[in-house]
Amino acid sequence: MTPLDEIKALIAQKELFIFDLDGTLFNTLGDLAPAVNYAMTQFSLHTHSNDDVRTFIGNGSMNLIRRAVAANFIPVVSTRDMEKVAETLARENYSEEKIKEIHKVYSEYYWEHCTENTEPYEGVIEFVQRIADENRDGDCATSNGNRAENFNRNEDCAECDKNGAQPVNCVATKNAKVRCAAMLTNKPVAPAQKILKKFGLENSFATYLCGDTTPERKPSPAGINEILRQTGIAPEKAIMIGDDTPDVLAAKNAGIDCITLFEGFGKAENLLPLEPRYTAGHIRDFAEFI
Repeated sequence: MTPLDEIKALIAQKELFIFDLDGTLFNTLGDLAPAVNYAMTQFSLHTHSNDDVRTFIGNGSMNLIRRAVAANFIPVVSTRDMEKVAETLARENYSEEKIKEIHKVYSEYYWEHCTENTEPYEGVIEFVQRIADENRDGDCATSNGNRAENFNRNEDCAECDKNGAQPVNCVATKNAKVRCAAMLTNKPVAPAQKILKKFGLENSFATYLCGDTTPERKPSPAGINEILRQTGIAPEKAIMIGDDTPDVLAAKNAGIDCITLFEGFGKAENLLPLEPRYTAGHIRDFAEFI
């Protein structure tokens, strides 16, 4: 793990903290696994342990289901190879239409049950709310939890209109010291919002993008780039905090730093080959520095 002094120095340089959801902010495995297994049983496929479902997570719920189905025919560890998964599904006559049918059953069940066993990781609620409270009336305040359009409105700035909307090229925003939180997840927006609402975080982010609202899902950098555009914060002032391969690669592809968490859903054997520069156990290890 990266020495805490080095993490502290890194965080001191940052103004925008972009969080993943599953395995980073919340332990959602207790609701994801039953939903996957419910879908499996509806199509006469065998169920999986929670640890196996953890292996299937990453790159969106469609890939979660693809891996879960493929694991009926190949070893669980092999499901991280999406080419092998695709070959297996084709060989076993699981067309994309069939996968979508299974995914629909999974999604409907998960939506109904997505907050029953989901819990925030230690310190996350207090941590995110502290950032939100610090900026409630300042540079990173948000009114709707979806877009950061009212940053530090400056009466003397010609770029800011009378309704309070502020474009990203506002001089006040560029020069202000900003510390705010955003979220970027491959999870669909409906369950993501339901989880945030349950724990009182629906209005705590300057902006958040989900699997069906982001321009492209992680590991594409498009979501990070859109968050940077919305907040007007430079890439060198932003950091991604996530627990799995898509988070690390999205940050690398966007040219921003990343703290990789080793106690989330990602597994060391998948994360270490990416050579993450900054690593920690989980958010609790460095939350006090933000």
